[in-house]
Amino acid sequence: MNDVLKVSNVNYIYHTLQNEIEAIKDISFTINKGEFVAIVGPSGCGKTTILSLIAGLLKPTKGSITLDGKNVDTSKIGYMFQKDHLFEWRTIWQNVILGLEIKKEQKNTEKTNNVKSLLEKYGLKDFIKNKPRELSGGMRQRVALIRTLATDPKILLLDEPFSALDYQTRLNVCDDVYKIIKNENKTALLVTHDISEAISLADKVIILSSRPSYVKKIININLNSYGLPFKRREAPEFRELFDEIWREIQYEKKEEGSKN
Repeated sequence: MNDVLKVSNVNYIYHTLQNEIEAIKDISFTINKGEFVAIVGPSGCGKTTILSLIAGLLKPTKGSITLDGKNVDTSKIGYMFQKDHLFEWRTIWQNVILGLEIKKEQKNTEKTNNVKSLLEKYGLKDFIKNKPRELSGGMRQRVALIRTLATDPKILLLDEPFSALDYQTRLNVCDDVYKIIKNENKTALLVTHDISEAISLADKVIILSSRPSYVKKIININLNSYGLPFKRREAPEFRELFDEIWREIQYEKKEEGSKN
């Protein structure tokens, strides 16, 4: 078995003062080592909730989540948020070793040398003494990703990490992030509302239903021969894949509207 992450029959219910809200219903999927998987679905369907459950920020009401066949060790999870959350008063170097500091591993020569190697490999070596405000949006996202990789996570959770960027920068950063994740042979789960982004980055796309969400469909994406995400958008199959996912999500929106 080469499963890294396995989500099995997971339910999640929010409890409020007035009532219970079923957010997720019987969700199951697996992610294999080295896969880049994207989750899409109607607005409010619980995409980010799934990441929070995997990261241990929330506990499933029912079902199980395992990493390499064991209960999830949260220290093996890397999480990238919508904003880079770099500390402006720290240098780039101080930012990227933050995770090592938290784990008290900032003096581990092997790990700090690995961080230095990543910074050099991805064009940031000359900026380690700079402050985040001196870097472009795309460079800041590379720094945030390298900070996440510094602790050598088993899986990366990406919560709309490009949404704060302008469109042109976003396309470039997608290429950068994809290249880094694939070069470092990392497993990744991306949540996005952008169908084109999901298709251009992912090996497979998980489509969720409206709330309470379940896995409606999983679509395999076979565009690796086209190279980086920007080039994958030019593939003849791209439009067909987009239309298929769009129809599934739009149908969910219509169904939701008819219930109200």
